[in-house]
Amino acid sequence: MSHPVGATKRSFYTRMLVALAKALSFVVFVVLRHLLKYRLPLVVTNLTQSFPQKTPAQLRRLTDDYFHHISDLLVEPFLFLIVSSSRRHQLARFVNPQLLTQLHSQHQPVVLIASHYGNWEYLVNLPQIVDYPVYSAYSPVKNRFIDKLLFRFRTRMGAQLIPRQQFYRQALHLLQPSLEPNLVVLLADQRPAPGPVKHHVSFLHQRTGVQFGAERLATATDSAVVYLEARKTGRFQYAYTFRLLQAHAGNAIPMAITKKYFQSLERAIVRSPAYWLWSHNRWKFNAPLPV
Repeated sequence: MSHPVGATKRSFYTRMLVALAKALSFVVFVVLRHLLKYRLPLVVTNLTQSFPQKTPAQLRRLTDDYFHHISDLLVEPFLFLIVSSSRRHQLARFVNPQLLTQLHSQHQPVVLIASHYGNWEYLVNLPQIVDYPVYSAYSPVKNRFIDKLLFRFRTRMGAQLIPRQQFYRQALHLLQPSLEPNLVVLLADQRPAPGPVKHHVSFLHQRTGVQFGAERLATATDSAVVYLEARKTGRFQYAYTFRLLQAHAGNAIPMAITKKYFQSLERAIVRSPAYWLWSHNRWKFNAPLPV
């Protein structure tokens, strides 16, 4: 049976877009890796400290793999924006949304903790997947054109953004059990602000200062805490799996949720190291290890 002409044209259009994205990603890779050498010493330092067992040759290969990934990462939001809805669901496949359906039916607010692993920008599609209103923090960018572009991209599919300065207070209100249940997304692997750091975990062979905001929000509101596990399954394609860390965070032992999150993230990174954000100075404000 022959395909309708319209479907054939759409398929051809999609293939052309993907081919263009691959070509553009390669150009970005050459510029970042070989011309600019974007944060190369930091990338090498982070990888070396996190994987002390790897040989210099393995670290060089991993460095190249990382730059290929971030080149894809810079192209992917534009591809995601212009492909069809059906293709979008192929690029960002959510494996088990029924977990969130179940929590929603139980009138349970959710703190969804994601990370800078895989592609976090594809999470703009979450409102199309879950029954919850979706909220996340937003830090305005100084460049007005880029700021406007990012804001439109991140809200186009229904996500609602809260300025970072107001985020904790508004999120605390949104997660109150007396309201209709909401879902708040946090990228929980950000480094803590400078100054005395009170919370540390063992992460990638290093004593790592961590932000405690996600756990604090969840315990204050007795929300469910769900970890979003990301896997890169193909070129520009990711699978996301929801993992329940705590059904009722009000009952959690202090730091238990945060430790579970970083243990889950570490397993993902060790399995496929190239897909975490190694050019971020994650350990900049770390307290020194005890002697």
